[in-house]
Amino acid sequence: MRLSFGWKLGISISLMALTTTMASVLWMYSQTRDMVVEQMGNRLKDIGRAGAFLLGPADRQTIQELTAIVQGAFIPPPDMTAMKLKDMRAGIPPDLAERLMQEARFQSLVQALRKIREGTRDEVRPLRLSPSFAEIEANEADLPSLQYTYLLIPLPGDTKYEYLIYLADGDYAPVDHTGDGDFDDEDDFAGNAIGTVTRAFPDMREAFRTGRAMGERDFSEDAWGYWLSGYVPIKNARGETIAVLGMDYNVSSAANKIAALRTFAISAIAGVFLLSLFVAFVMARALTRPIKTLQAGAERVADRDFSTQVEVESKDELGVLADSFNMMVTEIRDYAQNLEALNVAYERFVPQEFLQNMGQANIVNVKLGDQVQREMTVLFSDIRSFTTMSETMTPKENFDFLNGYLGRVSPLIRSHHGFIDKFIGDAIMALFPRGVHDAVENSIDMLNTVTDYNTHRERLGYPAIRIGIGLHTGNLMLGTIGEERRMEGTVISDAVNLASRLESLTKRFGANILISEYSLQRMENRGAFHVRCLGRVRVKGKLEPVQVYEIFSGESERIVELKLETGARFAEGLELFQRGKFGDAHIIFEEILRINPQDAAAAAYSQKLESMARR
Repeated sequence: MRLSFGWKLGISISLMALTTTMASVLWMYSQTRDMVVEQMGNRLKDIGRAGAFLLGPADRQTIQELTAIVQGAFIPPPDMTAMKLKDMRAGIPPDLAERLMQEARFQSLVQALRKIREGTRDEVRPLRLSPSFAEIEANEADLPSLQYTYLLIPLPGDTKYEYLIYLADGDYAPVDHTGDGDFDDEDDFAGNAIGTVTRAFPDMREAFRTGRAMGERDFSEDAWGYWLSGYVPIKNARGETIAVLGMDYNVSSAANKIAALRTFAISAIAGVFLLSLFVAFVMARALTRPIKTLQAGAERVADRDFSTQVEVESKDELGVLADSFNMMVTEIRDYAQNLEALNVAYERFVPQEFLQNMGQANIVNVKLGDQVQREMTVLFSDIRSFTTMSETMTPKENFDFLNGYLGRVSPLIRSHHGFIDKFIGDAIMALFPRGVHDAVENSIDMLNTVTDYNTHRERLGYPAIRIGIGLHTGNLMLGTIGEERRMEGTVISDAVNLASRLESLTKRFGANILISEYSLQRMENRGAFHVRCLGRVRVKGKLEPVQVYEIFSGESERIVELKLETGARFAEGLELFQRGKFGDAHIIFEEILRINPQDAAAAAYSQKLESMARR
């Protein structure tokens, strides 16, 4: 049997309305139910945490004393391994349990448990001896929502916490429900006597294992209603869990309301289905043309044409649908723009280059522990004497200065195909994946930018600044560290440490840029830069001395000329120094200083040789 287009459209609209309504209503019901359970669970844990504070040092000492007695006298019931959840068995001799429950220290624990329960009444009551719950239920309408409180301890030597022992129960006292004066009837509730063993619920075990407050994630039902239970660890002065405070929260009212909400949801789904069925088949033919218009618009949106707007000449639901469609497209366009802006914002904290080198298209795909090995050039830069400068500035002036400086030099790193891994106060750590040449050119541009910046600062009456830059190339690990809710991208490598050490050496040699021998060997167009060797230097963290080179291309023309003029003599003095001919080396370095008094590296060697001569 072939169905007409109208019938097909009617059936489709009906099913679509049913599916959409069902998903929405069931989602709303599910979210509401989960929210109620979560909020009640959180409230229960908060009550437990607050209640735990009622158990002072004396009570905790009592818990440990009674625990020692109960565990020492514990006798496993013959059928303990066959026990199911909620099953109870006596774990210590009845006469011992009766004697312990008559003691004042046990009674004090019971009263503390009852006070915790009493705190959940709607009406605030004066402090008095707390009754058992059965007494409250028999005589008063104002019932506490927390109906049962108790203390649990583990079996002796049990680290899995499969079974637990009741140490105290807020309702341990017998209650004659039948009124026959006999407390032995099955209908008479006498609470859980001390030493009663039970099979542990999962959350009970987790409270012991983790030392954290636990709350059940769903209601449980029995003959007395609906319940939600929570468990809060009680710890000694050393932070060890000595017991768990158990609480049973009567949530029958909330459960009944949720059940009513479920009934309403089902009714709403059925009502919407019947209504959509009627409307769909009445309006099927009239919908054909507007739907085609909407379909064409939807196809354009699917092609990411978010400027799409449809025009339907109708003032009824079809017109509203068209308006809704247009509003939806506008929201999608705004959402796409916001998402794009959000991605741009993310790049301020996690560089796109970092993600690309990790082999990820966007930050959503990055997981904790992702890592990749790459050879890159590491750049460390630092402002000389920044600590001294910062002490003369207010916090706002410090931030303004740093942002002004970083705002000038940071774009240079990106323009030379590098990316900033992190800011460390006034220091910058950057990575250059393409090669050493990019890092060196960037370093020289940074020096030139700082020179221009100093001109601006001097006009404003501020002192000039100097920076030092260290460069080293090596294999490094890019990856993510931290934990699931807070992680960051980082670099782990000896190359990072060596680049940082080279930057520190710039102060010693009075150099602007220092580069390792390994990086220099891997640099293309080495002849395009002015380089001189500063010798082998022992740096922290390295067993073998490192050959260090100075790149002085970024200095003033006069300094460059003087260093080129004295370059051969500097190399000769350095060779004599390394061969142990300290007197001859000292003469050469002094000669260099007469030609170029600003050569801090020559001065450093001269001072070192003078110091050695005085020993």
